[in-house]
Amino acid sequence: MAKRYLLLILLLTLTGRALADGGRLRFRKPAGPFTVTLFTTPDPLTKGRADFSVAIERANSTGLAENAQVTYILTHESNPTQRITLHASRSQATSRFLQAANFTLPTAGLWRIDVIVRDGDQVGQCSGQFRVRKQDLATSERAWQIAFVPIMVLLFFLHQWRKKEVARRRAARLSTV
Repeated sequence: MAKRYLLLILLLTLTGRALADGGRLRFRKPAGPFTVTLFTTPDPLTKGRADFSVAIERANSTGLAENAQVTYILTHESNPTQRITLHASRSQATSRFLQAANFTLPTAGLWRIDVIVRDGDQVGQCSGQFRVRKQDLATSERAWQIAFVPIMVLLFFLHQWRKKEVARRRAARLSTV
């Protein structure tokens, strides 16, 4: 029984790290001569650290545009003066097929993203929206890191209690025989 709880806790703890190749698929859209596929992490997006990754494909073929330069322009919908410009790179990506930018989302709310792709003389652009939630205890990575040790100690004590109960029942059963 305790092994099941331990496995459940480990799975819940580690699933935030298992983000496949780039996180949650936000959109796949045409952008001029390109097709842009945008992934984001964490999911759901919350105020704080974020990773935006893109796969850039040539629209007329199945190949990736490996030398494309990608720029993100993020604008807060209710405050257009709050603007973030980022340049994606392969060095920040989790996969060689992606380009990513790791940064901090400063405020919660509805955001607009413009993805601008340049490869030589070809340029494409697409847009989308995403919502950033306020961070709470359930979505706070730090809260889970702090809670990990007490949870493990509790599971250890539950395991020890269960072991003693099983031994006590076994001894009681043997004494009645």
